[in-house]
Amino acid sequence: MTIEMFLNTIASMDSNNGLNRIGIGEREGRIFSNLVKKRNFGLIHGMGRSGNVTELQPKAVGSSLLVQLTNSLLLNLLRDIGMNFLNNLIVLPFATGMAITLSFLTIKLQKPVIIK
Repeated sequence: MTIEMFLNTIASMDSNNGLNRIGIGEREGRIFSNLVKKRNFGLIHGMGRSGNVTELQPKAVGSSLLVQLTNSLLLNLLRDIGMNFLNNLIVLPFATGMAITLSFLTIKLQKPVIIK
């Protein structure tokens, strides 16, 4: 319950989650289904700005905070297990379509033998 409360508080900082708010910006998240909104805590605004995925989103303060927190926690974890050479990192969202595309591109680069 504490984690859910934390995520709901963070999500409430995003401009698209205001009461009776309808986002009309090209990058503002919109959710039709309350089930999907609940599942994602309303964190739908995205991250970064045009041309710079690490730049803070003024309309998505909560999402930006969550991105920074995630990056910091992972960097600490990796340093704790001995990867002290890391100075910085970024965690990026990775959708299923992107995962499949990169898998196929990797297979293509390996030039497997195709039996006809």
